[in-house]
Formats: sequence, C-alpha cells, structure tokens
Amino acid sequence: MILLNANKLSILIADDHPLFRAALHQVITQLYPQASLPEAASVAQLQQRTEEHRDIDLLLLDLHMPGALGYSALSWFTGQYPHTPVIMISANSHPETVRRALDHGAAGFLSKSAEMTDMADCIAQVMAGKRDLHPGLEAGGGGASLQSLDVAEALASLTPQQFRVASMLAEGLLNKQIAYELNVKEATIKAHMTEIFRKLGVHSRTQAVLAMSSLSVEVPANLVEPPPA
Repeated sequence: MILLNANKLSILIADDHPLFRAALHQVITQLYPQASLPEAASVAQLQQRTEEHRDIDLLLLDLHMPGALGYSALSWFTGQYPHTPVIMISANSHPETVRRALDHGAAGFLSKSAEMTDMADCIAQVMAGKRDLHPGLEAGGGGASLQSLDVAEALASLTPQQFRVASMLAEGLLNKQIAYELNVKEATIKAHMTEIFRKLGVHSRTQAVLAMSSLSVEVPANLVEPPPA
C-alpha cells in the first residue's frame, strides 16, 4: 500500500448515501489521519464544497448523485478542476460503465461492494498519480461515444449555475420551475438556456436533452446497491 505525507490533504467525498460516506471516511482516515474530509450529498453541495475548499486533492464521486445525469458531474468537475483526480464510485461496475468513466476523466473506479482494503489501495494509488481499479474490475466495451465526449466538453465549460440549470432541464423541469428552485427570475433562466444551447450546439430544449442523454448510464434492473461493509 502506498502512503503519502497527508498532513494537508483535502479529500472530498461526494455520495448521497450517509452510510457509504461514513465507510469511505473510515478508509481514508486510516490512510491519512490528518486529512480534511469535506462531504457532499448532491451535485449542488459538491459545487458548494469546491467553492469552500479550493485546495481539493482528490474527489470520490458517486456515479448516481442527485443533480447529475450519468457522467455529467464527472465531466463538469474534470473540466473545471483538471488537475484534481477523481475516483468514480458505484454499485454498477459493469466493464462498459468503468470504461466510460475513465474515458470521461476518472483516474480510478471503485465498486461499492469492494473490500475496504481494496478501496484503500485504490485511493493510495490514485493519490500517488496512477490510474487504478480495485481488484476484479475490468474496463471494457466500446467506451464513450464521440457525441458524449463532445457533450462532456460543452458541460465542462458551463458555470456552476448554468450546470445546475442544464441538469434541471435534463430532469424535465420548465423554465418557471427552474427559476423557482434556484430562486432567480425566469428571465435569468432564459439567458442561461441561451448560453447552454450555444455551448451544446443545439437550438431547442428537446435537442439539449437528447444531447445530454448521451452521458446517461443504463443501470441493470436487478442492481441493488449493497450497504457498506
């Protein structure tokens, strides 16, 4: 296992399951006892934490976070913070899912069913500047499509507020509903939409939603996320 001098490390844990956040907290604390470990349970909180902690050294990111569509949060974060490695975590560890995560910028991938020692090894390897998957994982399939990579690049250029608007658009919310949720005027949302459409290279809400759907992940019907060990 690779250990680093981590007196000033800051590792952000972004997962909407409190028990799994606690498990990751335990793993990281054993590796780096002095590390700062901010947490986020949604993409909105992730954006807030990155504003509060500009010196994030590693992000542990749940694939299925509230406010994200598939790999959208990963794409946005790696575009905004290209020098901060990301380990994607998910109960869905299908080789195609793993490959697409790596294609969209993840430095590593952890299954939520992994042993805590394997989680620790993966985190230590990525912190040492390597790419890593925990034992038993494979990255296969066709990988990310050219369209999804183009969409990811467009999302990476959005401001935090524009990204929230785009995510709500993908969820099917109307401008009036988005304005209410974000506590801004509808005219502000319309201005954001214009910029989102321009960056995505589309001309309508339907085209925007279809473009962003290229980042979605098909979850196996029988997949149930196990509780952390």
